[in-house]
Amino acid sequence: MGNADLSRWQGIEHEFRVGISSESPGLYRYARFYHVDEVIHALENYTFFDGIEAICSKLRRRNDGFLRNGSRIYICTGGHLEIATPECRDAFEALKYDKAAELYMQIGVEKANERYREKLKRRGSQNTYIQCWKANVEIDKRYSRGTHESYIADRKKFVGKENLLIPFLVLRKIFFGAGGFVAEKDGIKYVVSPKAMVSRRVLTESPSQWPILSTRDEPLSTKDKYRIHITSGEGVRSEVTRLLNNALTSYVIDAIESEKLTHVEEIWNPLQTFKDISMNTEGDWVIKLMNGRTESAIDYLNHYYLSVIEELFEERETSYWDEYALDTFKRLSDKLSQGLLEDMYVVRRLEWVLKLWVIEHEIDDFEYDYIPKGKFDYRSMYLMDERMEKEIAASFDFTNLCDYDLYEHIADRIGVERILTEEDLGEALLFPPKNSRAELRVRLASEFENAALSWNKITITKEPKIKIDMSRPTG
Repeated sequence: MGNADLSRWQGIEHEFRVGISSESPGLYRYARFYHVDEVIHALENYTFFDGIEAICSKLRRRNDGFLRNGSRIYICTGGHLEIATPECRDAFEALKYDKAAELYMQIGVEKANERYREKLKRRGSQNTYIQCWKANVEIDKRYSRGTHESYIADRKKFVGKENLLIPFLVLRKIFFGAGGFVAEKDGIKYVVSPKAMVSRRVLTESPSQWPILSTRDEPLSTKDKYRIHITSGEGVRSEVTRLLNNALTSYVIDAIESEKLTHVEEIWNPLQTFKDISMNTEGDWVIKLMNGRTESAIDYLNHYYLSVIEELFEERETSYWDEYALDTFKRLSDKLSQGLLEDMYVVRRLEWVLKLWVIEHEIDDFEYDYIPKGKFDYRSMYLMDERMEKEIAASFDFTNLCDYDLYEHIADRIGVERILTEEDLGEALLFPPKNSRAELRVRLASEFENAALSWNKITITKEPKIKIDMSRPTG
């Protein structure tokens, strides 16, 4: 892609929380991993109304395959069920396919439950069933799942300049955190970003060390490209939060490549700042810099990042969603600078604020039945009263894609900002992005049953016995 506009190839990988239900699903220490196979195989056997199967490729080792929309589905390290979106041209497209992944999980869980309930009925039990949550971190921070973002950059123009991106990744959680409860030494707390609280490194090669940014050189593209692999992302339900997260991050990368952004004041101890920012749900975030000064986190973002993004907008062709993203971000920034966290404009657009607002203002309407403690139960580990227990359960149900979707219930009732139409969702569910290599993958998989697919290669093992290099994201 050239530099005429602000598009950038990108994608999102999300590890879903799959497990059995209970009356207090959020209070179990971890999801029981052995149900992920059932969900994948349910999708493998699912056919849409047009006669095309949900999974277009033959499943390989670790149930690794591609969905008909070009997304990849597999069991990753740790036994989590992961869906990675296809290659997307911009943040709006990434949002569409991230939401399509939720729909695939809903279909898979629903079909898996049809078989699971029959099995339980034969055993004389009908009280449990499989569910799925789009949640990254358990209350016990040892149990965590990943949401990774990938952005393709020009190798020569980005590598070695990671220090310019790190402060943005640290501070963007103020706007794009998922919100949730984690256990700290002084008790269980609601934080802006549960993922920030489990991060262990700023920069390191291995994603398994839970860094803010992985430096593993795995471009999945041509040698002149570099994959910026952000391993501190979070699964969110809010469409505005997801769009703005990916859009603003793309613009910052563009500013680094174009050398509009060449210097930022270093943040003192970025990893600790990452956690301190997340612990503060009151607003008025202040950061310490390496030069000894302190500064408002939002002023820092506006001074170093927003200013150069506005320069880009003056020079490049912008789409409707580019203009929407920048205008919305600036309005949210103004609101947060004034401490207006409960302003409904903010509540309807930022996930962590919406979730906290629900817990503080809507908790009495949340149906929750207290039950005795279970074997894998947080209540056996941490002190909590019944109200705290109810708040934690509501926080997890906010991410529940299946049984009782608290997010959708609240979103409809208070008018949460929506971006996608039914047509957008249908297109992302059924078809890969147009003129992308995902489109070519799906087409070849439909024509050659024996095609072995990967992100950037296709191997047909029988006639015509060819290997296709698809290093470029375009088809």
